[in-house]
Amino acid sequence: MKKLLLLPFLIICFQLVAQSTIQRVEPPSWWAGMNHHTLQLLVQGENIGTTKVNINYPGVQITKVNEADNKNFLFIDLALNEDVKPGRFNIEFTTIKKKKITYSYELKQRDDGVKGQGLTQNDIIYLITPDRFVNANPANDDAATMKEKKNRGFHGGRHGGDLEGIISKIDYMNDLGVTAVWSSPVAENNMTEYSYHGYAITDYYNVDPRFGNNELYKKLGTELHKKNMKLVMDMVFNHCGVEHWWMKDMPYADWIHYYPKFIETNHAKASLSDTHGTQADREQMEKGWFVPTMPDLNHDNRFMATYLIQNSVWWIEYAGLDGIRMDTYPYNKKEFMAEWANYVYAEYPKFYMVGESWVNTTAQEAYWSDKGKKSDDFNSHITMTDFPLCFALHSAFRKDGDIGKLYDIISEDFLYTNANNNKIFGDNHDMDRLFYIVGQDMSKFKIALTFILTTRGIPQLYYGTEIAMKGNDKHGIIREDFPGGWTNDKRNAFTAEGRTTQENEVFNHIQKLLKWRKSSDAIQHGSLKHFVPYNNLYVYNQKSEKESIVVMINNSIESKKIDTSRYEEFLKGYDGATDLLTGKKISNLHEIDMEGNSSLVLELIPSPKAAR
Repeated sequence: MKKLLLLPFLIICFQLVAQSTIQRVEPPSWWAGMNHHTLQLLVQGENIGTTKVNINYPGVQITKVNEADNKNFLFIDLALNEDVKPGRFNIEFTTIKKKKITYSYELKQRDDGVKGQGLTQNDIIYLITPDRFVNANPANDDAATMKEKKNRGFHGGRHGGDLEGIISKIDYMNDLGVTAVWSSPVAENNMTEYSYHGYAITDYYNVDPRFGNNELYKKLGTELHKKNMKLVMDMVFNHCGVEHWWMKDMPYADWIHYYPKFIETNHAKASLSDTHGTQADREQMEKGWFVPTMPDLNHDNRFMATYLIQNSVWWIEYAGLDGIRMDTYPYNKKEFMAEWANYVYAEYPKFYMVGESWVNTTAQEAYWSDKGKKSDDFNSHITMTDFPLCFALHSAFRKDGDIGKLYDIISEDFLYTNANNNKIFGDNHDMDRLFYIVGQDMSKFKIALTFILTTRGIPQLYYGTEIAMKGNDKHGIIREDFPGGWTNDKRNAFTAEGRTTQENEVFNHIQKLLKWRKSSDAIQHGSLKHFVPYNNLYVYNQKSEKESIVVMINNSIESKKIDTSRYEEFLKGYDGATDLLTGKKISNLHEIDMEGNSSLVLELIPSPKAAR
């Protein structure tokens, strides 16, 4: 009797096991005509790993079907012929019971539009936290499928800024002189709290609905390109959000480091470049989690590695990206990151990639930066954020600061293959605002900005720097709302009328320098020379065959009458200059007056003899 009762139960169980469904296929689409002729599809679905897979489409062959640890996943390796045609093809999954499940997959035609332009010293990056910039569409402030709802009254909550808001201010940014836009991540962050910043991704292929959708992000790239501006995407390979869809049903047991335990990283970045470092320290640095809500991704799992590389290429092709800023770069497996860079360059040779490398010394920064053709056991092949110069700038322009700190850091540029590619900045979304750091001293703030926008490297400005935002301490306050980005704001700082006198002073200072940079041959093609600072006066020269610029920064409160005989190396052969900040003509280059805490940006005028 018991056997008779058990038989129907076993039949039902077998039927449940045999049933297969498809929940997702990623990448969700691809393109014909890519330089790489392979593609790996992640397929997720109940019991999909028990099926047989077939594709019948000219130019597409299955080379391997990889069964995961979890029967709810398959990884399908495809070979795409060089001449494969764009179109849709069916992927057929045959179950144990011979039931066929068909999934339609699209190979798109590659768009010949603008993308992959890369960035140079001629560019100026504008960093935006989308949730805090402009709320152009209040209808998407909340989404039924998203856990966290709008709470503008809480500094760590979602405030409602969106992609439509960024698009609506392209003309504003263009008028300021910005040439490239980098926003913190816009991918879905379906976390229960603190989701606004974007760094706990829960879906790598979809924009968070509270920012908009994929089409709006693509539109952002298109609209920027119409203005000859560029789009840089913030990506996160080191970790995901703990609410990511795969955390509930992972394909492999080693998909996440240490899972299900939480072992925190030791943040010992120096251990990775230290020739005396221990393997234990290195492993905890790379494999440890940032925080309990951000699981650390295992790049040694080849399916994870391929997934992330393909995801970056998908966004470049889909949205027309010109660059990628990679979050927490040294926390990733460095060999994998070098592989990623080479893969991307094979598709987009001019592409811009910059890694966040929060380190204190030039030597450590240089370790992570591109080493050119130099033989080395590790070469990232990409540029880095210049944190050592940022920290030196903070020290130099604080009250009673010594501008020699800047000279010291730049004098170490011999450690880089090309320091002109370094991303330079005074603040960002993770640190106190520069205006606060310099003690809210407007004179100090302006000369710090002069330095950032006239020295070597690719400058980055944080949104709101142009109106002297001064947020500090908590991240949610540092990432404050831009006045005028919400319909009920008391004023609109996107307009001159809505800005205070002080804000317009800063805005105009930055705007003059940015617009000059766009046409400056010395910035684009020149080389930097500088004198050792004396008495807190720093003098340097940006010079090309067509243009010579001398920058003088008086970082002391006292006015100075400068005998320029020491700087003859820069001034010989020139009869005068024009101060780009004021338009004032200087006919006597032998003696120059400077007020305290001021800067001059002198465009030198060749003497008639030198001109001949």
